[in-house]
Amino acid sequence: MKRVINLDNWNRKEHFKFFSALDDPFWGITTTVDFTSIYQQSKNMEVSFFLYSVHFLLKCINATTAFKLRIENGEVVEYDKINISPTIGREDGTFGFGFFEYDTDLSLFIENAEKEIHRVKNSTGLSFSKDTARADVIRYSALPWFAFSEMKHAGSIQTGDSIPKISTGKLIQEKKRLLLPISISVHHGLVDGRNVAEFIQNVKDGQNNTL
Repeated sequence: MKRVINLDNWNRKEHFKFFSALDDPFWGITTTVDFTSIYQQSKNMEVSFFLYSVHFLLKCINATTAFKLRIENGEVVEYDKINISPTIGREDGTFGFGFFEYDTDLSLFIENAEKEIHRVKNSTGLSFSKDTARADVIRYSALPWFAFSEMKHAGSIQTGDSIPKISTGKLIQEKKRLLLPISISVHHGLVDGRNVAEFIQNVKDGQNNTL
């Protein structure tokens, strides 16, 4: 479900129009977040760190209103729930696009995500589906081979894309902490620095079970 934002009553109306008119309205940041407790929780529960962390990030995304906004046919809409479209690697070195529907029930989320992983791993090419083309998603890639301090996300400006993109890297060991590199790219007509800071704070609060 989604609702249309009334631009005339929206306090970001002028910001939206200004940034949407730019050749490249996307901006982004790369930072690290302490992910020690998320890693430990996944190990304690004996579940996939990848799926556990994706579910956790989705929880934080859905608690960040600006990350639920999209531009559709010139209008700004807000979805009531955001899902995720991750890249899923195959044994032959290629990858395909998947779709994980967000569910607050971790067990159900993992069950459905594992079915989608099986679908993509047993397909070829980019593995597009009707769900990977949905707007109520976050584009997500995990890069577990290396840490990074900067990243440029691929995008299609001419198509009017407004979907946020998030990538995470290899965990960095710092004394007793595990830091997760995270890169976030968002449409400036919809998302400002304060909104990205809110998401990062949600990641911190969520690990303390205060989200």
